[in-house]
Amino acid sequence: ECGNSISTRNQRLAAIHSLFQHIQVQAPEYMFQCQQVLAIPFKKAVKRQVSFLSEDETKVLLAMPDTTTRKGRRDQALLCLLYDSGARVQELADLRVGDLRLDSPPQVKLIGKGRKTRSVPLMDKTATLLRQYLREQRLDNPSCYEHPLFFNTQQKKLTRQGIAYVLKKYADGCGISEISPHRIRHTKAMHLTEADINPIFIRDFLGHTDLKVTEVYSKTS
Repeated sequence: ECGNSISTRNQRLAAIHSLFQHIQVQAPEYMFQCQQVLAIPFKKAVKRQVSFLSEDETKVLLAMPDTTTRKGRRDQALLCLLYDSGARVQELADLRVGDLRLDSPPQVKLIGKGRKTRSVPLMDKTATLLRQYLREQRLDNPSCYEHPLFFNTQQKKLTRQGIAYVLKKYADGCGISEISPHRIRHTKAMHLTEADINPIFIRDFLGHTDLKVTEVYSKTS
C-alpha cells in the first residue's frame, strides 16, 4: 500500500523474522505466535539481468578522454583504474596516493564494505597511466601518501557524484546510455568471467563475502 519495492518489503520482513526468532527463544510461551510470523513468506521478484559493456564499448569509452590536456589525462587514469580494479565508486573516491603500489606487481589497496581491505592487481598499462598522473600532479613522493588520489580544484577528494559525472560525460560522447560506476564494476566482472577466471578469484577480486553473489555473472554469461 505504501508503494515499497519488493526488495524493501523483503528486507523489512527479514528484520521482523529476526526479531521473532529471538522472541521464541527468550519467551517460549509465544512459540506458536512466533511460528505464525516466521511462516510469512518472502515475496519473489524477477531478478534483473546484469548490465555491462562489451569489450569494444569499453575500449572506446576508455579512449574518449583528450590526453593532450591535463584534465583529460587525469580522467583517463580515473576511468582505467575504475575498470581495471572493479572498484565500487566509494572505494575509488576514498583512495589515497599511498594506496597505490606501482612497482611490479602493481596493485591497489581498496577499503570496502565493513572497512574490509583487499589488494587488487592492476594491469601494467594502468600502472603506467597512474605513474604518469602522479608525476604530473607532483604526488610521486612519500609526503603526499595521505593526499586524495583524485581530487577537485579545491584539492578535496572527488565525490561519488563527481566520479559519476566524469564517467557520464565520456559515455554520452560515445553514445553509451544508462551508464554508472557500478555498471563498470559489472563490466570488469563479466570480462573476467568470460575469460574463464576462477569464480573464487573473482569473488575475492570484487570483495564479495558470498560466492553466490559472484555466480550471477556466470549465469548472465
